[in-house]
Amino acid sequence: MPPPHDRKSWAVLWSWLGDEAQAVAEAAAVQVRTPEGPVVAHCGDWIVLSHSGSFHVAHALRACDA
Repeated sequence: MPPPHDRKSWAVLWSWLGDEAQAVAEAAAVQVRTPEGPVVAHCGDWIVLSHSGSFHVAHALRACDA
């Protein structure tokens, strides 16, 4: 996930995710449809497209997670 100020990367991300994602109220967050259900991704998280065509979210360690 790009930082909030990186408009170009956000445009590319939205284009890549298409109908599989939607914006959420949180700043710089995206809700992604995964096989496990909707998952919210934040800045620093990775959104991965698997060989099956499904998206998965890998969460980055945040200060509040420690």
